[in-house]
Amino acid sequence: RDSVDAARRIARLTRLVGRDGEARRFDQMADESARAWQEEFLDTDHGKVGSGTQTAQTFALGFGALPDSAVKPVFEHLVADLTAPDDGPRLTTGIFGTQILLEELSHHGRHDLAFALAERDTFPSWGWMLKNDATTLWEHWAGSDDTFSHNHPMFGSISAWFFRWLGGIQPAQDAVGGDRLLIRPQVVPGLEWVKCSHHSVRGPIESNWSTNGKEQTFEVVLPPNTRATIELPAQPGDQLAEGGRPLAEVPDLEVLPSRPEAHRLKVGSGRYQFSLKRK
Repeated sequence: RDSVDAARRIARLTRLVGRDGEARRFDQMADESARAWQEEFLDTDHGKVGSGTQTAQTFALGFGALPDSAVKPVFEHLVADLTAPDDGPRLTTGIFGTQILLEELSHHGRHDLAFALAERDTFPSWGWMLKNDATTLWEHWAGSDDTFSHNHPMFGSISAWFFRWLGGIQPAQDAVGGDRLLIRPQVVPGLEWVKCSHHSVRGPIESNWSTNGKEQTFEVVLPPNTRATIELPAQPGDQLAEGGRPLAEVPDLEVLPSRPEAHRLKVGSGRYQFSLKRK
């Protein structure tokens, strides 16, 4: 799986510097590796990868090793495994699987499930560490008196998920030096507000939101010499304004074609205060 991902990354880089022939060669290498991996490990009838563990399912999704037709059943198999326990969604992943799992849940629209894992406080979870007097992250879910480190960054992927999905601060795919951004905050059940900031090479980026059920507010701050596509959660009948003004009256703001799940806007640097009212 990682060889597929690596070959596609090299193909993208070689294409960016104008070496199209080499890019095609690496694309072909990625496709051949993916087919060989699928024949060995993918059960297309049941959406099961290898032994079907959460990590196996997650790696297949995160490293792009699946054919398009298999993405949905593989993801559904992962969700079924996560939600099978009676006490709520539970991880069986380690340091590497956890990082990619959170990302894939949100990438496929299950921010609610990722947040349920983040706020869990029974074993295994970050909350379990806190309940057992952790002041730094442990190397292992269970902790240990003398075997595992009690000050380890390995499960810190949850922090990246806070920034990338709850706050929604992400670089655009075509960004150069942080000049283009994607701001896509996710409002999840059980959470009333988020304050999120990142000190980029171009200056501070902020993405803050609050909700009371019928009205949501989103504050976005972009540093000089940047542009961003903003995606805000959408429902039919939404009324969206910026600073109390209709969007058409806001300078340097372009309304992009919306998706069923998102209002899409393109803006330049500055501070924006969006209000979204629902029927």
